[in-house]
Amino acid sequence: MHKVRVRIILLLTSCVVLLHATTSFAQTKSKSTFREKTPPKDTVVIIKDEEDVDTPKPVVKPRTDMKTTVITIKPSDTLPKKRATYKDTVIILKKGLSKEELAKRAKVREEKMMKENNFCDCVKMDIKAPDVLPFETYLNYSFVFKNDCKVEVWVSSKHFRFRPANSSGTPVKVLRKLSFVERFDKPDFVKLAPGESYSFDYSDDAFFEYDLRKGQAYKFMFEHRNFGDRNKQDPSKTYLCSQKRVQLIVVQ
Repeated sequence: MHKVRVRIILLLTSCVVLLHATTSFAQTKSKSTFREKTPPKDTVVIIKDEEDVDTPKPVVKPRTDMKTTVITIKPSDTLPKKRATYKDTVIILKKGLSKEELAKRAKVREEKMMKENNFCDCVKMDIKAPDVLPFETYLNYSFVFKNDCKVEVWVSSKHFRFRPANSSGTPVKVLRKLSFVERFDKPDFVKLAPGESYSFDYSDDAFFEYDLRKGQAYKFMFEHRNFGDRNKQDPSKTYLCSQKRVQLIVVQ
């Protein structure tokens, strides 16, 4: 029994020695192989990744059971197409109205307004002004209105003016143009009852605005003109008309 154990131990020891020798030989061989494959110093080694390797593309074989597509070409599809042609662009500028056309339209509008407003026939206007005007003195004049209508009428106090002209009819030279003269002593509108009269009295320096000479006779045109300014209290009863009066005045 003792001899058997000794033999087993020797056998195991031999196996271990043999296995160790085999492993050492394999490692030595692999090192030598790696050394043999080491390139020389002047050689450039290019290591290519596996992802950069061109893999062959699969070849797709046409299926025998695929349906064929039929394309129909009409004769009109093969005809040559028309080229786009460019034409000159014409810009039409709208010409404004001339002074004569504007005056004509204003006159038509005034006549229409006077026809629609019956107050122009039943409201009478008169003028009071001196026949002689001393040089460089104020001109005192009055517009007298009388309401012969059957209803009350509102007359504006902001649309009175005068304009002198030479005896031949040509306008007098304007020295200073006054666009608007505000009146503080009168209300904007004056109500006239049926049968009532009212006098709008004014005093202005005609020599300040116009070139009036001594010893000359002038035709003064006095005018009341209102076509759009309505009384807010009663717009339908506003006097919307134009009346003119001419009087000869001599500058002394």
